[in-house]
Amino acid sequence: MSTADVVRAASRHKQATAELTNAAFIRAAGAWKKVNPGSIVSSWQILSTSVIAALMVAQSRSVDSADTTLDLAFNEQNIDPIDARIRKEAIVGTMPATGATLDAALAGVAYHALDHIGRGYSTNEAMQTGMVELSKLVQYGIADAGRASSQIRIGSARQKVGYVRMASAGCCARCSVLAGQYYAWNTGFLRHPHCRCVHIPARESMADTFATDPYEAFDALSAAEQDRIYTKAGAEAIRNGADMNQVINSRRGMTTSGRFTSEGVTKRGYFRISSDAGRAGKRRLSVDEILRRSGQDKTRFVSLLTEYGYFV
Repeated sequence: MSTADVVRAASRHKQATAELTNAAFIRAAGAWKKVNPGSIVSSWQILSTSVIAALMVAQSRSVDSADTTLDLAFNEQNIDPIDARIRKEAIVGTMPATGATLDAALAGVAYHALDHIGRGYSTNEAMQTGMVELSKLVQYGIADAGRASSQIRIGSARQKVGYVRMASAGCCARCSVLAGQYYAWNTGFLRHPHCRCVHIPARESMADTFATDPYEAFDALSAAEQDRIYTKAGAEAIRNGADMNQVINSRRGMTTSGRFTSEGVTKRGYFRISSDAGRAGKRRLSVDEILRRSGQDKTRFVSLLTEYGYFV
């Protein structure tokens, strides 16, 4: 057995979770489409029974799949678990991140749809928002079941064990820079709707073995995919050597106009202490604004990226 076997097992778990989620959502979406618009709550209460059953089966299988991956990872790294496998009943039938029961979470979809109608949405619009909410609940409910089981087993190991985040090829920009990073066992798993990243349990001394290079993942994409995932301006900056973390993180603090960003501008922020513009007290231009100001002049584009702290 090797670390490659562990990565392959994690990939299989990720694929299994995706398939379980897709099948469960097809069942959930089919039931939601049958809801009587004139009696949303009561009709959904009946229809959601089969959805809850399907979700519980998917959650159970997700926990089993996660356990298989952890068994391989523990064995490969000589990690001695206390074997504190969580009782499935503690997870299955709940939304693991919040502790809410599945029936309560799904009932909320109907009540929220009614609330939207009360606020002026058309019935069709309200039902569409319900479908979106249902999609998120299904995805979170299944993926978080496996994650919760993994976190408990990782935290109960006799040695100090954390996890490395494994992301998919073509994942979102935020996940790409988190991929391969090591986290303590009790660090929350950041995710977004349809996030399929998974834990790979690892001792800190072994974390680099499972690390993935976000730049290699970026280079493996076509230019069109790079532009789609990282934005046209962001992808162009990365292609020209800008630091991926600076480029991606800068989008968190962008102003409504898109011209500036507040990322790194505090007294100890990277922009403020390490760039010419920051030390001069200037507002930090966003990558999008830098691209706009540069026009077709690549030399000016790189010069402004450097001035505003996008090279590390």
